[in-house]
Amino acid sequence: MPTIRPELAQDIRVFYVTAQGYAADHWYGWLPKVFNMHPEIFALLAHEGSRPKYLKERTRGERPDIVAFTHFLSDMGMTYEAIGDFYSYRGWQIPPLRDAFGDAVPVVNIVRHPIAWLEFYVRWRSSNMRMPDGSLGPIEWEWGIAHHELFKELGLKPYGQDEPHIWAAYQGMHMMNDILRDSTGRVTHVKLESLVRDPDHLQRLVSFLTKGRCTFPQGILDAAYAIVDTPFRGEEKLRVVPRELYDAWPDWKKEALAKLLKPDARALYERFGYRLSW
Repeated sequence: MPTIRPELAQDIRVFYVTAQGYAADHWYGWLPKVFNMHPEIFALLAHEGSRPKYLKERTRGERPDIVAFTHFLSDMGMTYEAIGDFYSYRGWQIPPLRDAFGDAVPVVNIVRHPIAWLEFYVRWRSSNMRMPDGSLGPIEWEWGIAHHELFKELGLKPYGQDEPHIWAAYQGMHMMNDILRDSTGRVTHVKLESLVRDPDHLQRLVSFLTKGRCTFPQGILDAAYAIVDTPFRGEEKLRVVPRELYDAWPDWKKEALAKLLKPDARALYERFGYRLSW
């Protein structure tokens, strides 16, 4: 009879980093890149979120069963001290993971100032989501799941399908309310802004996610923070200051935020220290 390999009896070394969406936000992309600088950490970036764009295995709204995916990652990462997926899942999708593994699989939910997050959310859709062949499949999916009836019912500025700067803004504002649902997933919220500004916050995060197995040597920290504001391939350098963005919004956009963002969600963002109007 075959024997059980001893590494299978070891503590599981998988972690998850969830978020509302990556949308080519440089700081969101920076975080897993930094984790991959450590030789004992394997970090996947939006791996299962990108697959439907190209491989057509399922819809953009579907994800693999998170328990099965965790076993897959555990097997895939046997040569590392830790392996983690960034941004494929949302905080509200975590409860089945907790039911199966308890707290053995660390999870954090990365939050971003909602005004800054919305800027990238809309830009991503307005640029056809970086599809190389001009395929409209992903953007048509996004159009198809937008809450058009709600936007019409609220009397928001009308739009056509060829105006993603309008309808994607509405859909993104509606999605901001998901922070309430993410908070039910038994996850710890971590502000992205605190990670890009403070190496101590980053060290605590890597220690938590790897259960103390990994820390960043000073050389890695120096390299990480040297590129914190350096655009990656295909990115443009942007000044993303929430108040400046909000002040530049037309009235229709400010009115839409006031109607679409629930008071409880606004209050939660404000508890994180994020201001949403001036």
